[in-house]
Amino acid sequence: MSDDILITADRIILAASELFQEKGFHPVSMKNIASQANVSEMTVFRHFSSKKQVLEAVIKKISYIPSLKEVFEGKICWDLETDLLLISQTYQKIMADNQLAFLITLREEKTIPEISEFVHQGPPQFKSFLKDYFCLMQNKKQIAESDSESLALAFMAINFGYFFFKVRGYGMVTISDKQYLEIAIHLFVKGIKN
Repeated sequence: MSDDILITADRIILAASELFQEKGFHPVSMKNIASQANVSEMTVFRHFSSKKQVLEAVIKKISYIPSLKEVFEGKICWDLETDLLLISQTYQKIMADNQLAFLITLREEKTIPEISEFVHQGPPQFKSFLKDYFCLMQNKKQIAESDSESLALAFMAINFGYFFFKVRGYGMVTISDKQYLEIAIHLFVKGIKN
């Protein structure tokens, strides 16, 4: 695929994200998306056969699983605090970059079942990565014996909760990501480390 095609597709996805967030899925037409992306309606149809396909592309952009899988499979150094900080930074960056798509999923999840199905794939995969990691860290005697699922869920809550407060917290978050993540991860590690 050429760079021009990718750039056009990305512009269409961004335009659709903005419109879906502002108006919801149903009121937005392909013509609206084309206008917002500054392309012809035919160009939108060349890239996406339907509005639903555009929405699917928007939602797929928020999948954090490929990036986290890369972290778990190739960037783990087996230092608990370093690893968890890297995982958190990766998660926060992906979610921040795709904030509009996330907000669309919240808005349309009940009206379009396919969104719900796609969105619900990520958290179980993330939990599975974390459970495996925590089990390995227990085997290495790096952390205290504990239920790996509880550890995974607590770590996910630290990350998702912070992101959610940034997006929907009505100004509650007044510190930087760096400050929050360093403190939160340090305290989490302190609580589970041997």
